[in-house]
Amino acid sequence: MGTVAVQLAAARGITVVGTAGEHDIERVTALGATAVRYGDACVERVKAAAPQGVDVVFDASGAGVLADSVALTGDSARVITIADMAAAQHGVRFSAGGADPADDSLAQLVRLAATGELDVPVWRAYPLGQAAAAHGDIEARRNRGKVVLLP
Repeated sequence: MGTVAVQLAAARGITVVGTAGEHDIERVTALGATAVRYGDACVERVKAAAPQGVDVVFDASGAGVLADSVALTGDSARVITIADMAAAQHGVRFSAGGADPADDSLAQLVRLAATGELDVPVWRAYPLGQAAAAHGDIEARRNRGKVVLLP
């Protein structure tokens, strides 16, 4: 869902439209985004929520939305994914992490966490020996929050 990305953008005053399942609409709204239900006709709902247009799309779902994301922004260079391995097929950048030293996002995250303004919901914690079960839950999209592995 991009929970942290939504909070960082909202804290910077950026207008965020976040897509979510019906059960997560309230949570996405509480994070500071205009929530839009994903699924059929999602593109039309996003356009209605952002009549001024969409500048950038950050895909954290890997749910096969890259073609629609490029259509929404009008330019594959304005779409980035951290979850969809088909990025290259759409001309979209895939980011595997790595921070720009000039970017103050980490410092901002620390400030938000220190003041209690950063919400990172934990869905379930698993002992390390159950890592395969945890991964299975993530792949099946059963989790509604972060999955934590414990030593």
